[in-house]
Amino acid sequence: MENNGAWAHEMLSLPDGTRLRLSRWCPSGPPLPDDAATILVLPGRAAQVERYAELAVDLSGRGLHVLSMDWRGQGGSSRLLPDPMVGHAVDFAAFLDDLDAALAHWQDQIKGPLIGLGHSMGGHILMRHVAERPHPFAGIIACAPMLGINAPMPDGMAWQLTRWAVRNGRAEQYALFQGPRWAPNPLPFKGNRLTSDPQRFALMQAVMARDPTVALGGASWGWLHGALSSIRHYFDQDRLEDVTVPTLILSARADRIVRPQAHDRAARRLPNCTLVPFPVGEHELLIEADPIRSAVLSAIDNFLAGLPGIDKHRGNS
Repeated sequence: MENNGAWAHEMLSLPDGTRLRLSRWCPSGPPLPDDAATILVLPGRAAQVERYAELAVDLSGRGLHVLSMDWRGQGGSSRLLPDPMVGHAVDFAAFLDDLDAALAHWQDQIKGPLIGLGHSMGGHILMRHVAERPHPFAGIIACAPMLGINAPMPDGMAWQLTRWAVRNGRAEQYALFQGPRWAPNPLPFKGNRLTSDPQRFALMQAVMARDPTVALGGASWGWLHGALSSIRHYFDQDRLEDVTVPTLILSARADRIVRPQAHDRAARRLPNCTLVPFPVGEHELLIEADPIRSAVLSAIDNFLAGLPGIDKHRGNS
C-alpha cells in the first residue's frame, strides 16, 4: 500500500473552535488531469481517513481525484469530550455544517465533476445534505447508509430511551452496551460485525495501533439520540421525492449494524435512486473479502459510467 500513494492532511479551523482534518490522496503514479472528476469519501462512525487507503488506490486508479475528511469528534479532527475515546454528538446538523465548510474550502481546487461516497454515518449525512441543502454533487453513493440502526429493540423504544438518558444528564456517557472497545492489543477477528476478511480487519486495527490518537470507542447516549433523531428527521420530511441527484445505495443485506430494510424505504421515495443489494458480506462493504468487494466496485463503476459527463473527466486510468 505504501508504494501506491499516501494521504496528505490539512486542518481546517471552524468559527466554533472545531478543527477538521481534511485529506487528499496523493497517488504515486503520474498526476491526474486537473479537471478529472473528484470523489469525496465520507467515513462512518469511529472510522478515520486512513481506513480507506486501499479504496483511494482503487478510485485514483480509475482516474478520480480522491478527497476525504474526518468528522468532528473522531479521527484526526477535534474531539468533543475530555475523554477522547467516547464517540459523542449533540445534533447531527453540525455534521452537515462540517460538510458545508469542507466543500467551501475545496471549492476552488475541484475543477471537474464531484461525486460523494459516504459509508454508514457518512452515507446518512451525505443523503441528508443533498436533501436539505444546496450542494455541488453530480451523483452520490451511499454504502450501507445509516438509515436505521440495528438496536435490540424497536426504533421508537430506542429513541425514547436515548431521549430519557439525555434529559437525565447521561448524554456524555457511553450508551448501553458501549465502551472503549479499542486498546493497543489487537482486537479478535472472531465475532466482529464489520468484515468477513481477516486481513482487512487486521489492517483497520493497524491504523489505530500506528496512531492511537485516531482511535475511537463506543457511542455516547448523546450520539445515539442524535443519530436516531436525524434518521427520523430524514424520513419525516416531504422533500425526499424532490431529490433529483443520481443516488446509488449499496445495501449489505446481512448487515448487523444498520438495518438494510431502511435502504429499501429510502429507495422507494427517491426518484433517481438505484439500490444494489449484496446478499452476503458485513457492514464494511468497501473493506470486505475480494469477491464481495469486487462486486461493490463494479456497481460503483456502473453508476459512474451512467452519470452524464463523468467519463470524459475521469482522466487516464
